[in-house]
Amino acid sequence: MPNTFQEKIAKLPKVWSMILLILFIGALYFSLQKLILPAVMAVVQSSIFFEKDEEQEELGKISNQRSDEAFKQCKAVMLADKHVPETSQFSAKEYEAWALGGRAYLIRSTVIITSPEQSAVQRKYACKIKYNGGELGDDKSWDILGVDFNEPS
Repeated sequence: MPNTFQEKIAKLPKVWSMILLILFIGALYFSLQKLILPAVMAVVQSSIFFEKDEEQEELGKISNQRSDEAFKQCKAVMLADKHVPETSQFSAKEYEAWALGGRAYLIRSTVIITSPEQSAVQRKYACKIKYNGGELGDDKSWDILGVDFNEPS
């Protein structure tokens, strides 16, 4: 008795098998077009995947108070993480900054490295940094995402 359903399916004429196959494919297509795809599109278009940005900052090259503070934070991290010796001289205000969106910034500048065994060498660096909110001057308000320090050629 357990195989009766399978036996009945096996005994169906080939015409009915084709008709059932076409109906099954049609039902799958209909459910995809009318049920699954609209549900997926509703989720994609919802605000679930978008980060709310309280302030709208223009993307691209910038120069403002926040970029000045990002530049200072990058210099402090390079000294703290020993990317450069403590005797290195950073340019006072010569830097380029780009707003990347989501309060992330890219800072590019140069540093003059002096060491006893070598003469002074000017090297370029780039720093990616993110502002988390709070006081601009507070170290805890910033996250360093990476420092790229070019070796002299």
